[in-house]
Amino acid sequence: MDVFIAKENIKNFKSLLPTENDTSQRHLLMELRGLEKEKLAAAIAAQAKLIAAAEGLTNTPSRDAV
Repeated sequence: MDVFIAKENIKNFKSLLPTENDTSQRHLLMELRGLEKEKLAAAIAAQAKLIAAAEGLTNTPSRDAV
């Protein structure tokens, strides 16, 4: 869910930039977009850890198999 929200926020900020004429507002939009990119990277990393952990649980041989 966090990945989706971050991607949508990035798209939104990017779409607002071309029409914004106020320099301070443009700067704010770029800063917010940068923060969302950081959130996106963190969310993707967290998601990858969860997937790896889940795969580790499903790929572990059972005690009966030993």
